[in-house]
Amino acid sequence: MVPRKGRKPQRYSQVARISIMLRRLRGGATVGELADELHVTRRQVHRDLRQVEDSGYPLEQDDGKWRLPPGFKGLEVAVSPYELMSLHLAQSHLAYLKGTPFVEDLEAVIRKVEAGLPDKVRNHLERIVTTFAPLQRPVRAYADHRHVIESVRKALLRQLTVVLHGYRKPGERPQDYKVDPYGLILYQYGLYLVGYSHQAGELRMFALERIKTVTVTEDMFELPRSVSLADRLDRAFGLIEESPQDVKIWIAPEWAYFVKERSWHPTQTIELQKDGSVILTMRCGGLDELTAWVLSFGPAAKVLGPQVLIDQVSSQLTAAAQAYRPSR
Repeated sequence: MVPRKGRKPQRYSQVARISIMLRRLRGGATVGELADELHVTRRQVHRDLRQVEDSGYPLEQDDGKWRLPPGFKGLEVAVSPYELMSLHLAQSHLAYLKGTPFVEDLEAVIRKVEAGLPDKVRNHLERIVTTFAPLQRPVRAYADHRHVIESVRKALLRQLTVVLHGYRKPGERPQDYKVDPYGLILYQYGLYLVGYSHQAGELRMFALERIKTVTVTEDMFELPRSVSLADRLDRAFGLIEESPQDVKIWIAPEWAYFVKERSWHPTQTIELQKDGSVILTMRCGGLDELTAWVLSFGPAAKVLGPQVLIDQVSSQLTAAAQAYRPSR
């Protein structure tokens, strides 16, 4: 058999395939017709049809043809390339949550938006998708905690009390906690549930990866108006909530640009020194997190106050130097 000459069949990206498929489904098409037009296998067409249904489109099947209901207008959203780029930025920023409902729902929203894009925008789609390259280290395996996340977000939306089973604090035996969930905190590629602990009688924070399973009860709770997670976080340098103190840290000239270009705390002020160094002043708590942050600069940072932070950083440096001394 002599091979056919001419152009090779055009290969479509998944987004382009689904976009073409949605247009064809308005008038109805068989799996075979779609496979021939899109130059893919029937199995791939079935996979794409499932994805279209999962994205919220109400498909109908009659006499071997798949179609959208008569009069169905679909998702009518006007999106610019820059707005679509912003969506993909959000998606790339949440790459560490791959395999969880949060990312899957965001991907579904993006697919719905992309399916209704004009050809001019769709032609730039491949460039838009590859614009961002997330570099997130270290990351945690949240895909392994899918059921925990599904239960937690159900409880958050419905304001239902939960029981956290087998919660593992470092160095302690697993315990169960009855909690009224107030919100989720995303911090350094980690997810933390903040809520009222019935055992402790006050707010507590729970790392999601340390929860074995979650039971969502039918008990509804009221969110106290006096509780503001934002206010509580503003009092801390990181996650650890402690009484705020006046913190003053000297940063050497070679690292001054790094500190000046970032916002470390809502209360910060930065004072430029004649030699190019800076003094960073904040009012916050979280002694252990502040200590780790200062130590990350090595000799390029010096704590000027409070004394308790000076003592803790000094003792850590002494202990570290001791570990490198040769044994006799």
